[in-house]
Amino acid sequence: MKTLRLFSAILLAVLACGITTAQQALRINTGIVSPEINPDKSVTFRYFNPAADAVVLSSDCLSADTPMTKDADGLWSYTTEPLKGELYSYNFVVDGQRVLDPSNVYMKRDIALWVNYFTLSAEPYDLGWYYEVHDTPHGNVSKVWYNSPTLGKDRHMTVYTPAGYEKGDKEYPVLYLLHGSGGDEDAWSDLGRAVQILDNLIAEGKAEPMICVMPNGVYYNQAAPGVAVNMFQPTTENSRSSSTKEVEESFPDIINYIESNYRVAPGRENRAVAGLSMGGRQSCALSMRYPDKFGYVGLFSGSVPPKEASEFAALDGVFANSPKLYWIGVGKDDGAKRNSDVLRAYLDEKGYPHEYYESEGGHIWRNWRDYLIRFSSQIFK
Repeated sequence: MKTLRLFSAILLAVLACGITTAQQALRINTGIVSPEINPDKSVTFRYFNPAADAVVLSSDCLSADTPMTKDADGLWSYTTEPLKGELYSYNFVVDGQRVLDPSNVYMKRDIALWVNYFTLSAEPYDLGWYYEVHDTPHGNVSKVWYNSPTLGKDRHMTVYTPAGYEKGDKEYPVLYLLHGSGGDEDAWSDLGRAVQILDNLIAEGKAEPMICVMPNGVYYNQAAPGVAVNMFQPTTENSRSSSTKEVEESFPDIINYIESNYRVAPGRENRAVAGLSMGGRQSCALSMRYPDKFGYVGLFSGSVPPKEASEFAALDGVFANSPKLYWIGVGKDDGAKRNSDVLRAYLDEKGYPHEYYESEGGHIWRNWRDYLIRFSSQIFK
């Protein structure tokens, strides 16, 4: 009996120790502030590692990877110049190995790569301000399974409903927002800050309250990693061409589910489609395949890649239905600009009304978040 009591006491002690260790492992308790946004809007990064020989800061807030400086105690640091309002990503490279910042709980996934991030607002209503959470009414985000008879499988998507949706019987317009190659139904809500953008624009009165549907645009992936029973596969070069065709064919399944399960305002004047990169190509293709379905079309760094402008002839049907807005956004250094230029040449030749916005930079989330702000501020009005 004494032996049993002793064994029980030892077991409890081991369990308690394990629980304490697990709790400590889940806490970020480095005692280091990183990143720290300074009063002049410069940012200081810190990383403690006395054994490291070299630590480099890799971030889109810098023009190039930059060595950090080590003090006598083994604390590495680097302070930037004052920055503009934006969402910035970064990681450290320690003796050649990429690592995350152990002092920063904010992380996001881009396909299979995790990075730390921070938002910075240099002045009210700059881009960084729109990406932050403010004391305003908030919409809700649901992760939804729906059945796609066309693809013969259940599929996953993210649905944003605006503040106040749960009360009353009001019907809302819908923005179908598509991600890029390798992405999934989490891309726009995580990397794109779509929820914060819409919350803030709606609260300001700059955007109409709307439902935003963010589906998985890769037909052979049911869902983001870890959600479905099948293995997630990033989009490959060989499968990109078919991803548009399959999504074109199956897209009515998404619309049918949303319009059967949400309070949706009827008609094409209450339906918009937009997307980035591959999602831009899909949006362009969807507008041509279903010319009477979408009153608003947004192409962010993407369009159907033609060999010549005449391949856009299906757009004649789109503009025969007089879309309220056909919006094209692309960066000056974006490789997708060529396709956008060919599209614009066709629209100009035909005299079809459209809005074109050319930003700095290339094929990057920094541009696509900005495009969403600009596009969503103009639709359903």
